[in-house]
Amino acid sequence: MPIEQDYSKTEHGTQPVESDHQDLNGTPTLPSFTAKNSSQTVNTLWRTLITPNSPNVTPNSSYYELISFYVYHGLLVLLYFNIFIFGLITFSINRTKLWFFELAYNPSKSPSVISADIGKLNKIPKRVSVILNLKPEETENGGISGLISDSSEVCAWVVASGIKYLSIYEYGGELKNNIPELRRSVYKKLAVYYGTDNVPTFSIKVPHANAIYYGASDQDIDQQRYKNTAHKPILQIVLLSNVDGRATIVDLTKVMADLTTTNEISPKDITVKFIDDELKQLVGEEPDLLILFQPYLNLQSYPPWHIRLCEIYWEPDNDAVTYPVYLRALQKFSTCKVNVGK
Repeated sequence: MPIEQDYSKTEHGTQPVESDHQDLNGTPTLPSFTAKNSSQTVNTLWRTLITPNSPNVTPNSSYYELISFYVYHGLLVLLYFNIFIFGLITFSINRTKLWFFELAYNPSKSPSVISADIGKLNKIPKRVSVILNLKPEETENGGISGLISDSSEVCAWVVASGIKYLSIYEYGGELKNNIPELRRSVYKKLAVYYGTDNVPTFSIKVPHANAIYYGASDQDIDQQRYKNTAHKPILQIVLLSNVDGRATIVDLTKVMADLTTTNEISPKDITVKFIDDELKQLVGEEPDLLILFQPYLNLQSYPPWHIRLCEIYWEPDNDAVTYPVYLRALQKFSTCKVNVGK
C-alpha cells in the first residue's frame, strides 16, 4: 500500500493488541482485573502448590524424582504468584490514577468547563471515534440503557469540544437496533448541558442501512431545518458495528471484481484513492482519534481501513466511559505528530 505511517500512537501504544475474544453470543469479552478473579487466582495457586497433580509423579517414583518435581513445581507456582502480584500492583496504581483524574477533571455537565479544558490544547481532532461495549445487565450502567446513556454522554462532550463528527462503534450493532431510544437520549443529554431552548442540532447516520435520522424524533418541529443543506446539524453521529469492517471490504472487493469482469471499470481505475472514496461512502470518514473506553487495546473488528492514520488511545484497567479518559485522549492527540510518507 503506497500510504505509510510513522508515528507514536500513544504512551500505551507499545502494548500488544488483544485478539477478538468472543462469548457464545458473538460479543467480544474483555478480560478485567477484579476482586472476584483475583481471589480465584490466589485460591488456584494455593491449591496447585499444596496438591500438585502430575502424571510424572507415581507411587513408583524415586525420592529424587519426587523432590525434583516438588522443587520445580514450587518455583513455577512462585513465579506465577510474583506475576500475579505485579499485575495486582499495576492494576491498583492504574485505578488510583483514574480516581485522581476523576477528582481533577469534573465538567459537572457544563459546556463552558469542557470548552475551557479544550481551549488549552494546541490542536483538536476534526473527527472522533469511540469504541463502546454492551455490558451485562447486572453491572453498573450495563445493558442497552447503559450503552445508550454512555453514547449520549460522549455526544455532549464532543459538541462542547467543538467537534462536529463522531462515530460510535459497538461490535454487536445494538445501537442500530435502538435508534428511537438513542435519539431521545441524545436530545435529553444535550438539553441537560445546554438547556431546552438551546439544544444543538444533530443527525444519526447508519451507513450499512443507508439511513439518516435528524433530531429527537421524526415529529420534531425542526425536521425541515435539519434537512436544509444551509443548516447542517452541529453534530453528525455515525453508528458502526462489525458488519462495517472486514465484511464491507470483502463485499467491495467482490463488486469491483464483477465490474472489472463486465468491463464496466478498468483495473487501472482501481486505485487507493478510488477504494478510499468508496469506503467513505459505505462506512464514513476516517477518524483522527479513536478512543477505547475499555481496559485493553482490543479493536473488536473495527473497520481496518479507517484506522490507517488515526491516533488510538485507551487507559489500562479502565472499564468506564468517563470524561477524564476522553479529555486525556484529546490531550495526547494535541501533542502527537503524524508523519505520512510515500
